[in-house]
Amino acid sequence: MSYLGSNLQTGDPTRTIAQPLDADRFSGNASTTSFTLSRRVGYPTDIEVFVENIQQEPITSYTVNGVTLTFTEAPPSGTNNVYVVYKQSGNNAQVTLADGSVTYAKLANNIRLFTSDNLTPNGNNSVFTLSEPPADANTVFVTVDGVVQRAPVHYTTSGTTITFTSSPPAGSNVHVRHLGFRTSTTVTAIPVGTYIPQPNIATPTITGNLTMVGSILPSANTTYDLGSASYRWSNIYTGDLHLSNEGKVDGNMVDGTKGNWTVQEGEQSLFLINNKTGKKYRFAIEEIQ
Repeated sequence: MSYLGSNLQTGDPTRTIAQPLDADRFSGNASTTSFTLSRRVGYPTDIEVFVENIQQEPITSYTVNGVTLTFTEAPPSGTNNVYVVYKQSGNNAQVTLADGSVTYAKLANNIRLFTSDNLTPNGNNSVFTLSEPPADANTVFVTVDGVVQRAPVHYTTSGTTITFTSSPPAGSNVHVRHLGFRTSTTVTAIPVGTYIPQPNIATPTITGNLTMVGSILPSANTTYDLGSASYRWSNIYTGDLHLSNEGKVDGNMVDGTKGNWTVQEGEQSLFLINNKTGKKYRFAIEEIQ
């Protein structure tokens, strides 16, 4: 018998990759309210849920959060008595990428390499066409014979068009470098906890001075060093010096005890405070010149 319409197949037996499941079954125990789905779900209405063959009302009877299905009341005990049908199992299926799953290699070249345009002026033209539209005039770095131009004083942008307020000299080197993502959203800060690796290098290298607004903290107590036996800091500029080995498993190498001390500066002396006993001491200082 012939039929009108397409014959939709739930799976292709010639594919080596398993097709995603269209449904999940769970066994209730009269106490568990949360179950882990095999697929990430955006909204409660993206699935149909049945308990003992009775369809449940979205939001009222259950909610979803990613791959977690949560009932307002625990389903009764039974074997595979909770049945979940995914309504968007075809081309309309919603896909959510895991955090950190988009790697450097998956980014477009214009994002990771920063597209640049070299323009050729003739002394009369002030309008040029860029290879791609920047988000705004401040998302491109423009130089004329090495002299940095400033928007909107020296140029403006509209789509792929850059317009200079005065024509660059004939034969001058006009260079336009596109900065970062092609978007109207400006990224101004790196989120807390963001790891910034370098390609194929486990430890990133920062060249030049680093100014911090806030503290620099190790991720574990008494675990990491500041410098090493081979690479030492030249000078340390600090206020009071707080010393404690109480976080270590073993005490010091002299008598095996642990202490907590603070070194403070006075006008004529250096002072040492035992933070465990509260006693205060003065360093014996001998003037040599």
